[in-house]
Amino acid sequence: KTPMRPMLLVCTACCFVTAVPTRAATPPGNATPLIKLPTVVAASVKSLGDTCREVGGTPRTGDVVKHVDLNADGKEDFVVDVGSANCDGAASIYGDREKGVAVYVGDGMGGATEAFSDSVYGATIEGQGSAAKLWLTVSAQRCGKKPAVDFATENFCDRVLVWNAQTKQFDYAPVSTVRMLQ
Repeated sequence: KTPMRPMLLVCTACCFVTAVPTRAATPPGNATPLIKLPTVVAASVKSLGDTCREVGGTPRTGDVVKHVDLNADGKEDFVVDVGSANCDGAASIYGDREKGVAVYVGDGMGGATEAFSDSVYGATIEGQGSAAKLWLTVSAQRCGKKPAVDFATENFCDRVLVWNAQTKQFDYAPVSTVRMLQ
């Protein structure tokens, strides 16, 4: 195997895809390979890094992008989970509790379109292949409950995203399918 060498990629307005540091699903050893991401996904990750650098921090975004086929079309989709980002030197820059999550549907040709975004308390991918599901930790009304008086007594649940082929968007599954958290 040839060791990876640092690369500088320049992207112009006509650039379709770019490469940014991101971890593969199972990186060999301690390597952090460069994986081509759709431009819109790479821009989202770059924006996270820029936000951290603007306040003098060092961004750690290698685990932010998850590669998974969430709409079962056989093409790789991309989950950008801000909750997996770290900013050394400015830990709270990405938020205190809720963090952004966005899902980009891949077109199989190197491009992607945003199909969902929200602020959540956590994101978990369960399953593989066409059985993969993205569960998001949310609270209160999104769990079908009234908001609590304070954060310490709030209701939290995991709620799965479902694909709507007509709108080409993801949305939360019905409240009746939530998994309440203790």
